[in-house]
Amino acid sequence: MLSLFFFTWILAFPACAQTKKLKIAIGDDLAPWIHNDGQSGILIDMVKDCLKPTNYKLEFISFPYARRLTAYKMNEVDVVIDINSIVIASESLNGFFTGNIYAYENFAFSLSENNFLVKSIPDLERYSLLSWQGAIDRLGSEYEKMAKANPKYLETSRQNNQVRMLFKKRVDFIQLDYQIYNYYKAELIQENEIDAKLDVSSFALFGKSSNGLLFKNETLKDICKSQLEEPMMKRKYKDVSP
Repeated sequence: MLSLFFFTWILAFPACAQTKKLKIAIGDDLAPWIHNDGQSGILIDMVKDCLKPTNYKLEFISFPYARRLTAYKMNEVDVVIDINSIVIASESLNGFFTGNIYAYENFAFSLSENNFLVKSIPDLERYSLLSWQGAIDRLGSEYEKMAKANPKYLETSRQNNQVRMLFKKRVDFIQLDYQIYNYYKAELIQENEIDAKLDVSSFALFGKSSNGLLFKNETLKDICKSQLEEPMMKRKYKDVSP
């Protein structure tokens, strides 16, 4: 069975394959997951590592978050990052899914001085909330119901702006991944854009949002997934696994 897999692998990637490009759709900068216009970040390194055996030249193409799905549907790219089974079904996407191989963990953040107390997602309905683009479609029916009933709910594709708006007291809450929040907070403090002395409270209301990659080529999907399942790769990316 193993030899058959590698035989298929060899057939799928002849000598000329090393000159081929593999176009990969990514969202706008989402540091530390993706940054420097898609040239670096946790996800970029992960994809490079898992596809290294193919000898393809990887081209990471940045799109506004929702636009990357359109690019995949229109065959402008070969792979799309940040996908889960919910999105695949809701967008009627065709392809080969790696399954969930990493996860974001979203929190609601507010300035501690406000003394807000929220215990569930519906509690956010009475506050101004700035979230990331596409959250309504990704975080389930309870979140969608809250957002659509909240006249002060907004989404943005720029997550550094979420942190900026919170610290400038323009919104009551922001909702985003904990690692992304910490990255942009540190960056904005370094740039003297926000007050580092302000305390922030975090509320774990959403759980983890698990994701993977969607390929148009099944063999490439199998190679990527098998590489990520290697013991050394598991250790390297253990902090981003579901």
